[in-house]
Amino acid sequence: MERELIRQWSLSYIIDHWVRVVAIAGLIVTGFYIHWPFLPGGAGSAIMAWMRFTHFVAAYALLLGLVIRVYLAFRSTFDRDWRDFSLVENLRNVPDMVGYYLFLKGSHRDYRKYNPLQALSYLAVGVAILLAALTGAALYHGNLFGFIPAPGSFRWVNGLLGGEPATRVWHILIMWFFIVFALIHVYMAIVSTLVNRDRSLRSIFTGYKLKKTSP
Repeated sequence: MERELIRQWSLSYIIDHWVRVVAIAGLIVTGFYIHWPFLPGGAGSAIMAWMRFTHFVAAYALLLGLVIRVYLAFRSTFDRDWRDFSLVENLRNVPDMVGYYLFLKGSHRDYRKYNPLQALSYLAVGVAILLAALTGAALYHGNLFGFIPAPGSFRWVNGLLGGEPATRVWHILIMWFFIVFALIHVYMAIVSTLVNRDRSLRSIFTGYKLKKTSP
């Protein structure tokens, strides 16, 4: 089997990926502190003010990163990969990857860019980002986006979820989804790099991955 380095990601994809990574990390750290102020000063301190500010900035960055990723999926001059996220096609191919990961099969089909479990998990991340934004806005008691006077704009989310305490639980559960996803995502990249020797982990820095070019 011959393999060669194939350009998997353009610079736009790489930058957008790392913007979302930093934004999610910032949201998790500041979210933990807002929920449990573990540094001296407590809820009314300057540290809390900065944590809240950073939380908002990270949230805006994450939403912008999602918008840019969707734009690239449809309009990128490098690789318009929106077809790789077909819900029906990926669901149909889930048994192929599940069988492989459960060691019931020795191999799996070759997929263009993402295997079906990857594509579905990335779609889930997009939905989680939107849900995190909605629940976060519903929990905020200030102005919309921090500076637009619009009190109560997202209170309907609280009503839909059963009240503000329930919204807070959902917001925290979404945070844990991001944590679990990130751990699995990095783990799978490391495993693919070590087992398949395809430079998966390195590709998100360099843009290049080793791909099979012939049977």
